[in-house]
Amino acid sequence: MLDQGARQGLNEGTDAAGSDLPASIDQHVVCTIAEGTYFLGVAALANSLVSAGFKGSIVVGYRGSSPEWLERLTKDSTPDVYVVTPEVRLQLIKILGPWHLANHKAHFIKKIFHEIVPNTDLVYFFDTDIVITHAWSTFAGWARNGVVVALDVADTYMSPHHIYRRAWQALAAKIDRKCRDFTGYVNSGCVGIDRQFAEFAEVWALLMEELAREGADMNKMKNWTGRLEFARMDQDVLNATIMATETPIALLGAEAMGWFPGTGDIMPHAMYHTKPWARNYILDALRGFPPDRIHRTYWRFAEGPIRPFGELELKRKKTALKVARIIGCFHKRSFRDV
Repeated sequence: MLDQGARQGLNEGTDAAGSDLPASIDQHVVCTIAEGTYFLGVAALANSLVSAGFKGSIVVGYRGSSPEWLERLTKDSTPDVYVVTPEVRLQLIKILGPWHLANHKAHFIKKIFHEIVPNTDLVYFFDTDIVITHAWSTFAGWARNGVVVALDVADTYMSPHHIYRRAWQALAAKIDRKCRDFTGYVNSGCVGIDRQFAEFAEVWALLMEELAREGADMNKMKNWTGRLEFARMDQDVLNATIMATETPIALLGAEAMGWFPGTGDIMPHAMYHTKPWARNYILDALRGFPPDRIHRTYWRFAEGPIRPFGELELKRKKTALKVARIIGCFHKRSFRDV
């Protein structure tokens, strides 16, 4: 049994995680975190999940106001739960406390397993700038083999001897965890955890709490002015958690998030440039950066059961996308030029 230790304010439960394999796809949960305009990403993510055959609950941890598009959905009998399709429900959960939302990922996943959907067999976390383009049954199947994560485009094949890992080992030692070798550095935009591996989220949450006790500024998403080993905050600690557990890892390459041309991306992740819903595509194209496949894929899912944009706005956005692509046929720069 894990030492439950200090809490950060999410009021997690204390029940031990079970070990059953998924019995029904209806007991699957996808979660994310959002505020402000990032709800426009939530809408596209939800639409893509429906298209992929997902059946279950989409749980959104949020701050601030709820999105306008929510009012166009039918309310379920449960408070703060809305009907996306007959087989998909969307639930809003308010997140309290001063920590940056990204630093709540581990606690939020843990809270889902223990409290929000305690009968769930599977929890996937996706960032709001991701959409799903592959069958959900494949994602669910992968999670039975281990915690599903994808390599990051930066430090992709980080050596087991990388100096940052010494600090991660020291952090793990504070909760009496020994570390294993691991090659690679993963992105925290996708983390899929089957119930049999639910302890992974608990260790991740404990390590986040230890980082806070060390004095890290948890109110920031990234902090390059402090310790470089933890500058990427939740993502660095996620990689530390991989080392600090014996949990099997089901590892995807960076191409899964669409960061390499000509490969089969399965969850395009709009990490670079302004987010798709706020980006000026024509201006960027004139600067030499036309919309890539990742951004174009977002707009495929801007329409669906959830409609975050009005007809006129959606038409204007898609027209700008087409014009920007034409400009890109004649003018394109590499990131190396920046």
